Amino acid sequence: GLPDGAAVAEWEGAAPVGHRERSASETSCRTWQRWRLAARFPRCGIAEPHRSALLDAIDEVRYSRVFGVFPDVVPAITALRARGVTVGLCSNWDWDLDRHLRHNGLDGLLDFVVCSAPLGYRKPHPAIFDEVVRRAGAGPGEVVFVGDSWRDDVAGAQRAGLTPVHIVRSGSCAVDRHDGVACLTTLDDIGRLDL
Repeated sequence: GLPDGAAVAEWEGAAPVGHRERSASETSCRTWQRWRLAARFPRCGIAEPHRSALLDAIDEVRYSRVFGVFPDVVPAITALRARGVTVGLCSNWDWDLDRHLRHNGLDGLLDFVVCSAPLGYRKPHPAIFDEVVRRAGAGPGEVVFVGDSWRDDVAGAQRAGLTPVHIVRSGSCAVDRHDGVACLTTLDDIGRLDL
């Protein structure tokens, strides 16, 4: 059957933006993530012995899958780097982010990577944006932060003093700016922004 909608919303809303004590190591982080899932299974009607088997199956997929990137990502990063722009990645992701970056040829293109799992803070926590600024070697006002989540990326970057750019991949960003924030539908257009 389908999962309980309230349980899914609880899962998404219950992920703390600060989790340093749970991210002391990859093992402790994975154990915590597994515990979070298991705690919601009863609400979804999943009982033992199926619960353990499902957790094992989720872990197997979660830590072996590889995601691709949009076709505009590598050319946009390459063009920015050719202009002398420092380019980094900030992601609410797991300890295996490096595997996805290698798979997509991004590992050698980025000046830095800030990943929530080992850092112990998720966007929109201010500490993750502070780490971006530190690794960029610039002041907050000199950092442009491109993201697709209004809450996590745009609002979080604004609160931290960075310049946000909202990327709306659905193509529904009918205006160049909304709520005072630059809006793109593709990274191909990032060079035309007057930031």
